[in-house]
Amino acid sequence: MRFRQIHLDFHTSGLIPGIGSRFDADAFGKAFKDANVDSVTVFSKCHHGYSYHETDVGKIHPGLEFDLLRAQIDALHAQGINAPVYLTATWDELAAFEHPEWLTVSPDGTLPRQRPEHGNNAGWAFLDFSTPYLDYLCAQTEEVMRKYPDADGIFMDISFQVPSISSYAQTKMEALGMDWTNPDDRDKFTALSADNYFASVRDAVRKHDPNMPLFFNSGHMKRGLRKHYSDYYTHLELESLPTAGWGYEHFPLSARYVDPLNIPFLGMTGKFHTHWGEVGGYKKPEALLYECGAMLAHGARCSIGDHLHPTGQIDQSTMDVIAPAYKWVAEREAWAEDTVNRADIAILSAEAVSKPSLAGRTDHSPGTDEGAVRTLLEGQFAFDVVDLESDWSAYKLLILPDTIPVDADLRAAVQAYADNGGKVLLTGKSGVDPENGFVFDVGADWRGTSENTGGDYVLPIDALQSGFVHDPLFMNVPAELIDVTDGTSLGDIYEPYFDRTQRHFSGHVNAPSKPDASGTAAGSEKGNFTYFSFPIFTCYFEGGAVAMLDIAEKLIKRALGDDPLVATSLPRAGRVTVRSQPGKNRDVVHLLHATPALRGTTRGSNVQPIQDIIDLHDVEVSVTATGPVKSVAVVPSGESIDFTQTGDKVSFTVPVVTGHQMVEIAY
Repeated sequence: MRFRQIHLDFHTSGLIPGIGSRFDADAFGKAFKDANVDSVTVFSKCHHGYSYHETDVGKIHPGLEFDLLRAQIDALHAQGINAPVYLTATWDELAAFEHPEWLTVSPDGTLPRQRPEHGNNAGWAFLDFSTPYLDYLCAQTEEVMRKYPDADGIFMDISFQVPSISSYAQTKMEALGMDWTNPDDRDKFTALSADNYFASVRDAVRKHDPNMPLFFNSGHMKRGLRKHYSDYYTHLELESLPTAGWGYEHFPLSARYVDPLNIPFLGMTGKFHTHWGEVGGYKKPEALLYECGAMLAHGARCSIGDHLHPTGQIDQSTMDVIAPAYKWVAEREAWAEDTVNRADIAILSAEAVSKPSLAGRTDHSPGTDEGAVRTLLEGQFAFDVVDLESDWSAYKLLILPDTIPVDADLRAAVQAYADNGGKVLLTGKSGVDPENGFVFDVGADWRGTSENTGGDYVLPIDALQSGFVHDPLFMNVPAELIDVTDGTSLGDIYEPYFDRTQRHFSGHVNAPSKPDASGTAAGSEKGNFTYFSFPIFTCYFEGGAVAMLDIAEKLIKRALGDDPLVATSLPRAGRVTVRSQPGKNRDVVHLLHATPALRGTTRGSNVQPIQDIIDLHDVEVSVTATGPVKSVAVVPSGESIDFTQTGDKVSFTVPVVTGHQMVEIAY
């Protein structure tokens, strides 16, 4: 899979004339070549439902007079650039208009649409895979496979099914003995319908080429669906535009889950200031450099989203933004191929434990997982995100963050991990059975959740306190109430004088803490188990208090016991990963630093672009080495760095970090 890809959107209304009228094959191919691009995803069919080539199945765009797709593929191949082909699934305006019987009908009887911020119903209609639309889509896919066998992949977009009670869905549900008025049955059928879509499109592709790369895009890739991915996908593309609602933690969270699955994957950002299709919107080159650097740091290839003008003419400003980022990537690819993340901490994903269904949309829903990942990123820990099928034995610490329910199977697996020497950190309701209390021996008894719904206060033991807060810290959620028995207490819970209600409140937000501790503990540790009484990761994600981050970081280090795998002098905005490259007998340390700034809002989300990349000088790094170190050098220049090795720790100082810096540790 190529490292420097472009996803070239081309969603073009049938009302726009002159499609491809300024397309110049030589200029098209050369523009991408000059921008250091090695793969461009080009369009067969867009969300408006029109094809960009002659078709016997659908309809060619009314403003197009030649085979634009063939011209694009040939122009790219002439420059040695791959050309995967895009089709859209759930959204197809032409099919929706010509075949209203194929539309999804929501359980409330309405026809759903994807309505962006415009508020005037200008958005995509949803098609129903239980209708003959799926046959139509598969026929379009097969046509592409026949007409363009030299394409370099199939990208099937908007690959999800929302619940539908169309006449087709009702008939099929009744045939399966399901009640279409029952929400549970609807969800089961929706999942079946979605699975049938994946299988049908996969078979349509494989019928013509068993080796054709195939990816189904659903936006956020749900954690906990590894069998689904292995059954239908050849690789994964992690769509994550950080300034358009995803934020800068979403991609690392997804990557740290996908990377250990051993499925090839790439990260996908955009050249846009905010969101897809923002024609005339541009991200600063510095931002793309950082974002592509982050992809390499997490083991991904790179993809940048763009949108071609209806005339087919290349936007030179876009190429000028992309070119330096991909020059940066090209110079570093040799240190990014066939690498494996080194991690001593595993986070058990709350999303994966929930065993997500294929039913419904896959919108990014931040919460427990993102709070945990944000904490570990800012603490500069080396970690992976794991699921119930992962092998945890290589990790020193397993974190069950905040909301993990523990059934008999998970209890047995975690206990076996701990019995074999693994350390376990539980927070909030993780490991708590609401009927029977703790499912692990943490040296304490659980006696319920605080009734202070607005939150309680915590005063941890000295070793866990924030460096600047030594009094009870308000936590914006209620504590779990525990009594330490034969464990070691991690501090005290303080209650507010009363919960904030209409009947009694004090001040603007929360009532002050009572002067004396409540008598319940902030946590307990016993043996290889550490428990903290608050959902600290969710607290930090929602509240953002630096003191909460300090407590969480110290809690993780205490539970880990050993020195972390890597430590740096990077500021809080810094990020670090260590990737092993076994074939080259070396580790590669990735150091990242940028400071996104709030510059607006769109669709209810903050717009936080990266504007400036600041040089950081003399960054200290310490890494657990895997053997005697031969040399340490800056990548890609090869400039040698002085180092010391004491035991299994190698330490060195990086002269300068500008956004993204790679350092080679050769053994």
